[in-house]
Amino acid sequence: MNSSLNYYFALARSKESKHQNILRDLKHLLKSLGVSEATVTLEDQYNLSAEEILKINTFFSSYLAGIPFDYILNESEFMGHKFFVDSRVLIPRPETELIVEWVLDLSLNKNSKIFEVGTGSGCIAISICLKDEDLKILAADISDSALEVAQINQELHNARNVTFMQSSWLTCSAENSLDLVISNPPYIKPNDPHLKNLNHEPLIALTSKDGSESFFQIASQAIFSLKLGGKIIFEHGYSQAEEVTNILKDIGFKNIVTCKDFQGLDRYTYANK
Repeated sequence: MNSSLNYYFALARSKESKHQNILRDLKHLLKSLGVSEATVTLEDQYNLSAEEILKINTFFSSYLAGIPFDYILNESEFMGHKFFVDSRVLIPRPETELIVEWVLDLSLNKNSKIFEVGTGSGCIAISICLKDEDLKILAADISDSALEVAQINQELHNARNVTFMQSSWLTCSAENSLDLVISNPPYIKPNDPHLKNLNHEPLIALTSKDGSESFFQIASQAIFSLKLGGKIIFEHGYSQAEEVTNILKDIGFKNIVTCKDFQGLDRYTYANK
């Protein structure tokens, strides 16, 4: 078995025509294994241990099989923090950081009651609480396996001001009890052709009937659970702003505003009860 680092650099380059980021991601993996940045950058000669060879070979077999790099690494970056991820949860997307920034800009007080619906890895709730330790968030998911990942991340970041629980949307919340509802729910139609590129991520966190059923269900429950003047924010697909706006309006929300993501696409919509 070849134990030379140069062999793996050459192997990665031979696969770049079909996997354009494989060399970049191999270098990231090597750094995570403790290989010095200078060695990786200069592609110097370096004899690998048996354990390192096993991990690198696993990287290549998984990567070439189409498994997302974040799952191979069991790590994803969000709001400057590293989160544990695996196939039980979605990989956090950069545009979702905008929800965290919006919440922080609200300057909520420490008595505010905040509920995140469909927390997945817990990256939104935990990131908010890491940025403002006075805030406390209740974060729910219907999936036990997703909550296991969220609790790993809670321990990883010592985020004691987040409480995770199992719930179908907001069914566990009381009437007129919340100041803010946050949700990045499933919003892809079950027959959407883009799903073929997401086949390693959990389907339950991706798809919703007609692509909009989750928005309707959450908004219908949120109008009951929010205090008068309370806010709701949804992340949604770039083409769903009008549909989400109409759902919120029909249910009784007001002051509805849609904002754009880093690419100038409609990405999240918020409103008041």
